[in-house]
Amino acid sequence: MAKKLLLIVLLASHLFVSGVLSVSNITIENKCNQTVWPVIFSWKSNLSTTGFVLRSGEARALPAPSSWDGLISARTLCSTNSTGYFSCATGDCGSGIIECPGSYGWSAVTYVYFRMDHGGVSTYTITVEHGYNLPLVVVPSQPSQTCISTGCLVDLNKTCPEDLGYFTAGKQIGCISACRKYGTREICCTNDFRSKERCERTMYTKNFEQACPLTYSYAFDENNSTIKCPKSTDFVVTFCPSSIPNNTRSSMSPFAGPKNNSQGKLKPILGGSSALAALIIVVAVVVMVRAKNARRKRDSNYEKIEAVVMLKRYSYADVKKMTNSFANVLGKGGYGTVYKGKLPDSSGQDIALKILKDPKENGEDFINELASMSIASHVNIVSLFGFCYEGSKRAIIYEFMPNGSLDKFISEDISTKMDCKTLYNIALGVARGLDYLHNSCVSKIVHFDIKPQNILLDEDLCPKISDFGLAKLCKKNDSIISMLEARGTVGYIAPEVFSKSYGAVSHKSDVYSYGMVVLELIGLTSRERAETCRSSMSTMYFPDWIYKDLERNENMRVLGDHVIEEEEEIVKKMTLVGLWCIQTNPCDRPPVKKVGEMLEGGLEALVVPPKPLLTPAIMAWETIEESEETSSLLTLSHSERF
Repeated sequence: MAKKLLLIVLLASHLFVSGVLSVSNITIENKCNQTVWPVIFSWKSNLSTTGFVLRSGEARALPAPSSWDGLISARTLCSTNSTGYFSCATGDCGSGIIECPGSYGWSAVTYVYFRMDHGGVSTYTITVEHGYNLPLVVVPSQPSQTCISTGCLVDLNKTCPEDLGYFTAGKQIGCISACRKYGTREICCTNDFRSKERCERTMYTKNFEQACPLTYSYAFDENNSTIKCPKSTDFVVTFCPSSIPNNTRSSMSPFAGPKNNSQGKLKPILGGSSALAALIIVVAVVVMVRAKNARRKRDSNYEKIEAVVMLKRYSYADVKKMTNSFANVLGKGGYGTVYKGKLPDSSGQDIALKILKDPKENGEDFINELASMSIASHVNIVSLFGFCYEGSKRAIIYEFMPNGSLDKFISEDISTKMDCKTLYNIALGVARGLDYLHNSCVSKIVHFDIKPQNILLDEDLCPKISDFGLAKLCKKNDSIISMLEARGTVGYIAPEVFSKSYGAVSHKSDVYSYGMVVLELIGLTSRERAETCRSSMSTMYFPDWIYKDLERNENMRVLGDHVIEEEEEIVKKMTLVGLWCIQTNPCDRPPVKKVGEMLEGGLEALVVPPKPLLTPAIMAWETIEESEETSSLLTLSHSERF
């Protein structure tokens, strides 16, 4: 028996030495001044964990079996809410716990991709293809000419294009790639653009390629970003390193250490007068470089816009002429001012022209709106005619709506302005517009700011969805949307946009906002009730009394004496549809295509929905205002920002 045991031990030792059962160690260490939560995702074989906490200064070694394929990244600004749901501001895996089991979805973070012992070598690649959240370096235990240390340490303020940064409490915490943000074929190198000749680098890939030349950021990278090492190599992955070890390829990497001269001695230090002269030269160079970079940044912003949209570009002089020197103001808000004007061509068509108030702050909204509206063409979507981008001057030019926005009618005595059939047609038109954005547009577009102020009415009171500043372009088959921060207007935001504990963010978030608008159409008709509700944040509470009226079969009284008998079915149908749309659980809400069918179908096919839980949005808002548990900040809509 002892001999047999000895043989087994010797055989196992031989297998390890020969590499058949070889195991390398991957040590993950945190040198950030904050806690991070590493994530390990495995394609082949498994490590001992899928996620854990790593406080500042801590490290953890993980044995990596032979032939392990996987990714390592880190989450930041994580917390657990009152229900025990765990979530993070960057890199969240959606599991609701610290571990990340199950399928994996890419996040806008810095990754390391390892392939252990493949063909006798182990390789790693640092990638910022989807985004960047933490500086990172990988150091192998057996450095050589090919097995080198490399990483990516950048100044986000300088490297991340201004429309791609994401923030918490005014602080930039990461950068999302242009492909992940806009999702177009041209940027993502898909379909007809799946070649180096047709897929040009974006400003994001150019900046990161320059800052981190050995990092993978572009689909057709040729920068040898895959580092090859012997199969028995151990690796140390460090988040927030102070520098990168100098065994890198110094000819390629900006992080290489200082070189010695041929005698191995430092050159004499310059005398005082020489140092002063050198300092003057350096200051002059810095001033010139900054001026050049400022011009380059303006040019690059325009390149990004042109890459996303193919629209007519107008000069600021054209804008001034179209608006008759900004003579006719249609409206003002935190986002900017809207003027009435005319196209400068022979048609002389009336237009609305929105000029950004703070182009630096609202640069992302500007590009979002152009990207979304330029690919959307539907009778219930506002048409885009062009834009202006000249220095700090930015404007969006779209069709003029003579009846203004829907909120104008809601804020007045709507019962004297519109009949029941008109309200129904508005609700149906908005549903059709949303159905187009979600299901029929070139890219799926989730609006994230459906509210009466963003529904415009033409001369025939046909509704048109506008203001795409907070919209998100998605792939057709994307059922879940990654959110870096809450967005929308208080009272219309779906609960899951505040907190993942209520479900995943998706196109159903627009359905919730739409439901609130429909209920507002049929509910805020009494001047007395409207004023009372507005004084107590009505959009949070008024569905409660609408549901009570429905239970008492008194829903018709909200339109008072103006309702005739044949309109009763329309009002009840809109009430039921609105209440279905604002169900707290996104899975209980109908998709917007079904909403249209419900509105156009018979009342007998509709059942009374469960009473919606109307408190989550209030609780989420209070959490943002009163505690630091959440890692996201609310992005207020344009009308809320001043």
